[in-house]
Amino acid sequence: MARSSLRELTVPRFALRREEAAASVGVSPSKFDGWVKEKRMPAPVRADGVVLWDAEAVREAWVAMRDASSPPPEDGPNPFDSLVA
Repeated sequence: MARSSLRELTVPRFALRREEAAASVGVSPSKFDGWVKEKRMPAPVRADGVVLWDAEAVREAWVAMRDASSPPPEDGPNPFDSLVA
């Protein structure tokens, strides 16, 4: 594995390469590709032969996936249930 400089590690990242985008959501690059194909993750931006994903768009897509798969929180018992005959 190539060593990263301190500067590379501390500079804010706004765009991610494929492997980085996949790693940011904890999946393999091939699984990430599938999610992109299914439109569960955003499409990349291509510029001068470089393929990059917007870091914030990946995060927003992950939050949408997370929220869609989570059941709504339980409120507890409905206080009006005991009033209905």
